[in-house]
Amino acid sequence: MNQNSARSKWALSLIEDQLGISTIKKSATGKPFFVDAPYYINWSHNDTTLVYVLSERGQVGVDIEEENLFYDEHLHGWVLHEEEKRRIVNGTEFSEVWTRKEAILKCTGEGIHEKMNEFSSYQTTNFTVTTLYMNKVCISVCSEYDEGIECIVC
Repeated sequence: MNQNSARSKWALSLIEDQLGISTIKKSATGKPFFVDAPYYINWSHNDTTLVYVLSERGQVGVDIEEENLFYDEHLHGWVLHEEEKRRIVNGTEFSEVWTRKEAILKCTGEGIHEKMNEFSSYQTTNFTVTTLYMNKVCISVCSEYDEGIECIVC
């Protein structure tokens, strides 16, 4: 996602207004952080929905995509681990696999990279990943901890 896009600026402005905080910055890799608050934050948006997560305990990441994302092995295969490909073949929605993977990469601050096919979003032991479907979107949240996360959908 282009960090300077109009939608990204809109999302940041909306979050700052909702929280009453104007000190959210982004790292060199694009990971948002509070300058003067003891919270961790991350957000994602599509054309109709903004979702953000807050945590007092540790890093978080979130991704949102439309349900039933189209999967094409030639376009998307390079980003997926073999286990994730098997899950898609066995009926798991590509939306779920993709949002889990991106939420983890956003939580760690790595972002999308060339070696992201080297790990499975279903085999991570350092994070808790939760996926939910609502209003025709798929949302995955990743955290260093399995409690103390607040997820806000706008």
